[in-house]
Amino acid sequence: MSNEKPISDLIPCECFNGLANQEVDFICEFGPWVLMLNHQQNFLGRTLAILKRHAVDFGEITPHELIPLLSAYRHWKAAIDKAFKPDKYNLALLGNEEYLHGGHVHFHFVPRYRRPVTFASESFQHDTPETTTQNYSRVDRKQIYPIKIRRKIKHKILRSWPKHLAIKK
Repeated sequence: MSNEKPISDLIPCECFNGLANQEVDFICEFGPWVLMLNHQQNFLGRTLAILKRHAVDFGEITPHELIPLLSAYRHWKAAIDKAFKPDKYNLALLGNEEYLHGGHVHFHFVPRYRRPVTFASESFQHDTPETTTQNYSRVDRKQIYPIKIRRKIKHKILRSWPKHLAIKK
């Protein structure tokens, strides 16, 4: 697919060179941000927005970086709404695993579902009455999904992207 790029091509500091199959998970760029499907797809459509430059804290993000982040979220949410119809969303900035990403602020965009969810013959995590009020990270099963499934998820997201907000390829 023409929009499969290694994240390491977009973030030249080499912090992401160790990520396997990263080109499969690349969705698009939004100025200083890269949208990347999370390889842990327990919540169908879970995506990362990664700042291309080094910054470890939300307070280090500039106003010029916040506008593209908001735009990225709005575009992504419109596509996820159309593709998978989640019931709500969680956004998270945790900063707990700096050793994995070398100091790149990133946000987790997490669709949440109140019903069983199946896509491409795979079952994905959904909330129960007990988990619906909890942060996604407390209930996440942390399962890495196969490349074949992630590629199908990404294609569905890209096909659902709003036409007036088309991704440049």
